[in-house]
Amino acid sequence: MDEGSALGADTIRFERVYDAAIEDVWALWTTKDGLEAWFGPEGMRMEVSVLDLRVGGAFEHVMTAVGGEQIAYLANLNRPPRAEVRGRFVELAHLRRLRIRFDIDFVPGVESYPYDMLVELHAEGGRVRMVLTADRHPDPEMTRGATIALVSQLQRFDLALAARATREQ
Repeated sequence: MDEGSALGADTIRFERVYDAAIEDVWALWTTKDGLEAWFGPEGMRMEVSVLDLRVGGAFEHVMTAVGGEQIAYLANLNRPPRAEVRGRFVELAHLRRLRIRFDIDFVPGVESYPYDMLVELHAEGGRVRMVLTADRHPDPEMTRGATIALVSQLQRFDLALAARATREQ
């Protein structure tokens, strides 16, 4: 599935199937190197500052627009090109489930709110089915932007997973 599809009024869902080891897919979600390889959408740089992988543990990173299109998009929305994003792990089942709750507190003029991202991994005969479910934002434009960003991020995830497999061979 290349586009997000609504599960309901409150979530966006993506599903991918990979010819990969579940450990490799998991590592891209749970390590600093893995996340920095793909987590930011195209035109954005992501730097992990804190990654405490346990229930209640912190996940903090900085997203910086580095592409001209992304810088212009954020400027048009009157948003800064750099955002410090904080969250915590609220669910963790090794190689199966990962739920991250981000604190969306970096949007000027918008009161802070929680934003959940759930990753479910299913080993299926040498393949991995990954289901990503993300909250919608209260603002439809933020949801539209988040959906576009997630599509871009998942394309980068595909490339990072392929690069990881190549390095391991």
